Amino acid sequence: MNGKDLLIGLGSISPKYYDEAENDNITEVKRHRTFRRPLLVAAIIALLLMLVGCAVVYVLRLQDMSIGTETYTQTFDDNGKYLEEPVEKTRDVLTLFGHSGDNIQKATAEWFAFLETYDPDGALMDNNPDHAEIPNQYEYTYDCYTPEMVAKVDEIAAKYDLKLLEEWLPFQAYQSDIFLEESGIHSLVRPESGAEMTRLSGMFYPPYNFDVDIELKADSLENNLWVTVLYARKDYFPKDYPGGTDLSLYEQWDYTAPDGTTLLLALNNKGHGYVIAELENAMMILSVDGNFSTSAYPTEDEIMTQEELEAAASVFDYSIQPQILDRASVAVRLEESNKAHEAENAYVPETFGSFVDVLIAIYPTPNETAQYTFFDLTGDGVDELLISHSSNTIDQWYTVIDGEVQFFWGNDTYLCEGNVLEYYYEDPERSDFHLYHRYTKSDTETAWMDTDPESYGETITFVSKMDGKWYRLDEVNAQETEISEAEAMAIIEQYPRIELDWKPVMDYPISETQTLRDYFTEKDVRVSNEELFQIYKDYLKKQDENGYMHYSHYRILDINGDGVDDLLLKGENDAIIGNTDFYWLALTYRYGIIEGFASDFYLCEDGVLEHVESRHAGGIGVEKDGHQFIRCTGFQQDILDFVAYNKSTASWQTDWWDEEPISEDEANAVLAKYPRIDQGMRPISELLN
Repeated sequence: MNGKDLLIGLGSISPKYYDEAENDNITEVKRHRTFRRPLLVAAIIALLLMLVGCAVVYVLRLQDMSIGTETYTQTFDDNGKYLEEPVEKTRDVLTLFGHSGDNIQKATAEWFAFLETYDPDGALMDNNPDHAEIPNQYEYTYDCYTPEMVAKVDEIAAKYDLKLLEEWLPFQAYQSDIFLEESGIHSLVRPESGAEMTRLSGMFYPPYNFDVDIELKADSLENNLWVTVLYARKDYFPKDYPGGTDLSLYEQWDYTAPDGTTLLLALNNKGHGYVIAELENAMMILSVDGNFSTSAYPTEDEIMTQEELEAAASVFDYSIQPQILDRASVAVRLEESNKAHEAENAYVPETFGSFVDVLIAIYPTPNETAQYTFFDLTGDGVDELLISHSSNTIDQWYTVIDGEVQFFWGNDTYLCEGNVLEYYYEDPERSDFHLYHRYTKSDTETAWMDTDPESYGETITFVSKMDGKWYRLDEVNAQETEISEAEAMAIIEQYPRIELDWKPVMDYPISETQTLRDYFTEKDVRVSNEELFQIYKDYLKKQDENGYMHYSHYRILDINGDGVDDLLLKGENDAIIGNTDFYWLALTYRYGIIEGFASDFYLCEDGVLEHVESRHAGGIGVEKDGHQFIRCTGFQQDILDFVAYNKSTASWQTDWWDEEPISEDEANAVLAKYPRIDQGMRPISELLN
């Protein structure tokens, strides 16, 4: 019996009413002295709507996923400008895996509420990466670090009849095939969509759950998108990351995927989007980064549109059903894969036959700023070759080991007495004004040989300053101990810096009669315009063949004044949407090779390049937009002018650090000196064809 049958069966009701009800077209009823019959009709129609299965469809919204609210202080407005009077605001805390009072939502809300009051100052936490008393399943999957937290997870899971996930299994991009094979998914996108997933990495949460990060490329998308894909079974207590979200900033709407799946789509004013699919036994969520700028405050034309979010949502496969994962066997495969990858990519020290070979290898073109000197860093009686690109700091050094010259990183270090290397770092843009002095040994056994940023060499001591307080660290991973400024200065004074006798690299004698500069002079053979055009064409064709073609437009023009036409390239996924005047890269052909000499710029009158950059001070979101005007002479860059707009203070300055303020008129005068010109870009297809 359906709703229409019910109406008919009740009798004494005009057919007009049930026909109108079925067609969702209730006409106006004239008033009568008695209200009994119209009221009965209205009641029956309401019942009809309840009984007809498709008449009322529950509409999911982000508000249904809220597990509470939190208050926060807004210090900067939506444009990044500092608020003289901070505003207290409230926002929702969301779980993306449960909604509308289901067990997942209730469990997550209870766990979140527990964490809000448990160990609020982190006093129970320690630096131990592995708690023997905490099973890995709880420590790594549910972030538990005390037995009380373990007990709470068990309590909540039992209360809401949820099973627990097993210990997580992280996988890297080179292991994506293991993830796809072992999960039985094979692909997250529909084969017929033509979409491509790259850089796929993330986490297994056996037996079914996962979250992965991918770069999505599709013909239907103007720009590649970074997407996080989350899959959570409804019968498992999920690994969740509840976070504060201002729902008022999101536009929400329903969308039907090509396979018929009803989706909730949401997009905020910063270009972040959600695609939420409620499947039969799981939730599948896409978190999409649609901010195509480098700014925390993008403009409307720098973010993803609703149509683009729909296009992204359309390529995914919502019929996926991951098979149960055998954690032990997958762990074995991942470990074997890691060992093979490490063996294939093991660091092999670059060696050279002589110091001359070193300089020819590391300087394919002349470098007038580089300097060199010799000094016995290792204390073995043999001088090392030291290279610097700034005042008195060592960037690289080379020594002879077993008859071969070997490379070591200097990483902007100073040489101190006792052959101690000091790595000094200062960040005045951070809100806490962070600086530190790290003193390390300079022997070849412990020095920095590879490109791992954590490989500083064996640390002797480490002194840092943060928020006006000084700290000492004797081992890289040990707990920092607060010390007085006098104690810090006493440590620093133990290692006075040594002034070295630097000389220009270009004056390095590579033979009895020739310097490195002479070598480059002989190598700089010019070619005809026709030959040059073919060289550039062949270069781009090779890039295309190797899958490195990421350019859409080009121009050939001499912008560095050396008499050789340069190749200027615009990226296919330009960070500035719709901007055809912005170049990614400038290449030139000199000294027998193609070499880059400028990037990310606008072309201005008189061969000046304008480099535009946004920076965020101290990680607090305050944005400064800098305009640096550069003149290229060969491979050298000379800074002509610089101005930056500070959004937090709505003021202009001539440096990044707020130390040299200028008026708006003065800033505009600088900008007016370098008007941008018509770029004259052409499609790269013309050059390739």
